[in-house]
Order: sequence, then structure tokens, then C-alpha cells
Amino acid sequence: MAGGSIVAYIDGGARGNPGPAGYGVRVETADGALIEELHGSIGVATNNVAEYRGLIAALTFLDEHGYLDSTIRSDSQLLTKQMAGEYRVRNPGLAPLYQEASRLVARLGRVTFEHVPRAENAEADRLANLAMDGRSAEIAPAPAAAIPEPPLDIAPGHIPHESVLSIGVDFESISRIDTLLQRYGDRFLTRVFTDHEIAYSRRRRFPAQHLAGRFCAKEATMKALGTGRTLGILWRNVEVMRVSGPPQLRLHGGAASRFRQLGGRRALVTITHAGDFAFAQVLLLKD
Repeated sequence: MAGGSIVAYIDGGARGNPGPAGYGVRVETADGALIEELHGSIGVATNNVAEYRGLIAALTFLDEHGYLDSTIRSDSQLLTKQMAGEYRVRNPGLAPLYQEASRLVARLGRVTFEHVPRAENAEADRLANLAMDGRSAEIAPAPAAAIPEPPLDIAPGHIPHESVLSIGVDFESISRIDTLLQRYGDRFLTRVFTDHEIAYSRRRRFPAQHLAGRFCAKEATMKALGTGRTLGILWRNVEVMRVSGPPQLRLHGGAASRFRQLGGRRALVTITHAGDFAFAQVLLLKD
């Protein structure tokens, strides 16, 4: 969660229109300091579809991080005028994307759309071209209308050296998570954690410590998946289950799809704490 004005530059393109397509997003503070860069390939699509996919990626990031005052800048006049209500969406292929973007905008506090010259959108264009060049390990999420896949439980076990697909590591300040919890309460909890994770942590003497560990495990898993918080993979798609014994991962939605795409079969997650910090490591295994 964060306050203050945020600027997100977005771009999308397709080689051939339609053709191999991708999007890029650069999120900055109002004074130009980098917050995050996102990019992803989306298969064969048109330029306009790629632009909207970049918009949705940007809005999803803003929503997940609680940025309630933001400006979206794009060199697509069509997109900015449609989102500002000046143009109607007549293309049936764009309508579902427009509706999804509008739904995300409604969740946020204040979103302004600005059309900028291409020269002022160079960084987002660079990221979109990385995606179109296939220089990203990311995978496009399933369309919104697709039937969701069932949750995928992943149990730990013995780890032969040759079985390791990837490793993700993350650490987080426990006091920062406690501040977010005190400031935003259920709004923060329900955006990031599943019902099981919330209930488990609230039963503990210091819930923020256990929430911070799960926060790290989610981040570490997304790093191991090679996606980060992009392409439809959300905080709640990664769940840390613990009833008795060591913690286990349960993946949902885009995270489960990505795991299967990598050829993953099981995983090991470890969570620990030292002072004000929580640490997590995730190993994805193919056997």
C-alpha cells in the first residue's frame, strides 16, 4: 500500500498487426523515480489489444499496491480517449478488455488518462519490444472468460540435485507489514492473503510476523516462476498452507498454469524470521 501520485507509462505492439505481441509498463513516482517495470508477451494479437493488455497490467499493479492517485500515460490516442469516455468502444475484440480495465479503475481512488507523444513513452516502448522479441520468461494469462483451473497443491519431499527447476528468495520487514495491517486492516489482508492465510496468522500472538513470512513466500514463488506480479498472477494465486508440519504451497489460477508450463511437479518452501525481517525461499522441482 502506498499514497501519493503515481505515473504509469504503458505501451503495446504487435509485429505484423496482428502478429507476435507484447506490452510494457513503467511505473514511476510523480518526480520520475522508478517503482517497477513490467512487460510480457501475449501471443498473436493486434496493436490495440496489446495496448489494453498493458493498461490492465498497470492497473492491476496499482490496485495490488494500493496506489489510489495515479496517472496513466499512453501514446495511443484511441485507448486514452476510450478510457476517458470520449470515444465509444466499437471493436468487439476490445470490449472485454475495456470492461476489465474499467472494473479496475473503479476499484482505484483516482485515475487520470493522458495521451503523450511516442517520444515521451520511450521506456514503455522499450519494454514492449523486449516482450515482442521474446526476451521475457513470462507467459500470457488465460483469457478472462476461460474456465479456471482447479487449485494445485504442491507437497515437499526429497530433492535430487537435477530436479531443481528454479529458486526464488525474498525478505520483508515485519514492522512494515504490521504498519500496513494497522493502517488498512481487512482491505490490505484480502488483497494479498487468502482466507486460510489470514485465519492462520490471526491465531498467532503476533500476526504480522506470520503475514510477513507468507508475503515473502508469495514473492519468492513469483520470482521462481519467472513472472513477478504480472500477466494475471496475483498475490492470492500463491497460497501458503500450514495445518501441521512444514508449510506447503497451493497455487491457483495463473500461478498454477505457469507452474505446469515449466514442467513443475512439486516445490519446497521455507520461511524463517530474524529480528525485524522475515525470509522465504522457494524451490520449484520437476520430479
